Amino acid sequence: MSMPNGGKVLVEVTSALADTSKPGYEAIDTFDLLVRSATSLTSGVEAGILLADHNQHLHVVASTSERTSDVEEAQLGSEQGPCVVAFRTGETVDVPSIAASRLDWPAFAALAEDRGFHAAHAVPLRHRGQILGGLILFSEQLGPLSDEDAVSIEALVRAATTNLNEELYRALDARVTIERAKGVLAQQYGVPMDAAFSILRAHARKTDKRLSDIAGKIMNSRGQSR
Repeated sequence: MSMPNGGKVLVEVTSALADTSKPGYEAIDTFDLLVRSATSLTSGVEAGILLADHNQHLHVVASTSERTSDVEEAQLGSEQGPCVVAFRTGETVDVPSIAASRLDWPAFAALAEDRGFHAAHAVPLRHRGQILGGLILFSEQLGPLSDEDAVSIEALVRAATTNLNEELYRALDARVTIERAKGVLAQQYGVPMDAAFSILRAHARKTDKRLSDIAGKIMNSRGQSR
């Protein structure tokens, strides 16, 4: 594990992920915490989540950076890549060398390498026996994910999906609003999309509001100002 007292931190994070009873709980917040925890508690540098809608079409609902979102979108566009396979098979997919996967997933491998990723690890998201999507963890170093990190990721995913319900599908709509709000903030402050999301998330935490609520207010204000 990539940080001291990792076992204690893992317990604290998994408890937070499993606590969906607090007021204002929103699945999108859980997914955001999940990807951030996946990178802080393992050797992975970036993480993202693909979630299936009612028609089993995958969508990007969380990512730690725009470069991660780019690679996730590439998986969706080509319908190939470790996260797509994890969703379809329900099995964990470890990719110690993305370069070696070019024959199987050419579009995914090309973009992932271009963004500086050299290895990946994808885990299916399950809820009551149903495969909901997948989480992918990226590394800038070659090699398989360590056994300890793999166990940590499984624990985080299990905690995050324990109490999911219909709020899960609202996360897809919320993500659209959040992406639009990020664009507004990026333009307003002249900052990259990653920084715009940090501004959005910081304000949500400061005001103890849901991400989608803050994003919705931004979009409503923008509409009224026209």
